[in-house]
Amino acid sequence: MTVKEADKVNNKAQDKGKPGEKDTGATRLEWIKAIGMPVVTLIVTVVGGYYLTGLQKERETREGNEKLYAQLLTQREQSDAQIRKDMFNVVISNFLKEPKKGDLETQVLQLELLASNFNQSLDLAPLFKDVARKLTGKDASSTPRNAEFKKRLDLSAANLISKQVDSLSHRGFAKGYPQPLGGWAENFGKPFIDEKITLQRLMPRSRAAPGGKGESIHFQVEIVDVNLERREVEVRLRVDFPGDSEQDVDRHFWVSQYDFPMLDNTQLPQGLRCSIVITEFLVPDGPADSREANSAVKFHLVVFPAASASFKERQDYDDVLTDMLRFSANRGEKEAARP
Repeated sequence: MTVKEADKVNNKAQDKGKPGEKDTGATRLEWIKAIGMPVVTLIVTVVGGYYLTGLQKERETREGNEKLYAQLLTQREQSDAQIRKDMFNVVISNFLKEPKKGDLETQVLQLELLASNFNQSLDLAPLFKDVARKLTGKDASSTPRNAEFKKRLDLSAANLISKQVDSLSHRGFAKGYPQPLGGWAENFGKPFIDEKITLQRLMPRSRAAPGGKGESIHFQVEIVDVNLERREVEVRLRVDFPGDSEQDVDRHFWVSQYDFPMLDNTQLPQGLRCSIVITEFLVPDGPADSREANSAVKFHLVVFPAASASFKERQDYDDVLTDMLRFSANRGEKEAARP
């Protein structure tokens, strides 16, 4: 065989080897796909399943804890309601019984219990006034013990009113106004409370007039009459709403130191309530003329949403809707103010 013939044979062998190399690379790729894809799928399935199972267990645990928490709260509220019901039945039944002569201390104690536990569901003003009349009336004996009981009664009422005023001020407006009673007749017709409260503070944007930031509700209160024996003051309340005179309010009523704002209030338009209350009524001893001249009262003007009133004062549907709008507007303002 010649050299040329040998080169031809080698060239043919090399040409035959090239397609074989290509077939070997394709085969390897097929093997990698056949083995790798199931392995990757298995890994993704195992890891994903483990992750999803963890999420499911976490959600079930959270829901279980929430259900347990709600169940415990419900049981606690039921137990508390049952205790309060039993206590109310015992106290109110004993309170309404014909008291023994001179047994006013027990009534004062029972009234303090009622005031501490049922001040938002029961109007206690008539009971306070009745016990106060028994302690200071013409038939009552003027003894140091009665004076002590009267002081306890007044202190209990003042503390309760102050707590309610403080609570209502967080969702509305509250302000105190010390007012001497001397010369009130000469100032008849002149308001001692003259307050303008912006719509933006009391109402949601959706119910306020365009550009309502500068508009206000005008509250005026003036003294009409005074009764020192009953510790009561007759007042005139005028409320002027901007732009619409049909919504304005003009009322006369008596205010005592036993009237509570959550229960004794005036219904206003736009889902609002207004109350005039007394936390201090100072009357010195002495002749009748000097007593009135030196007496003083501390009034409070309280304006708040109807939703904050007591359970006894049910809301109108308009009040409910307005309060929902107010809450939504306030939440939107807070979110917009976040950086």
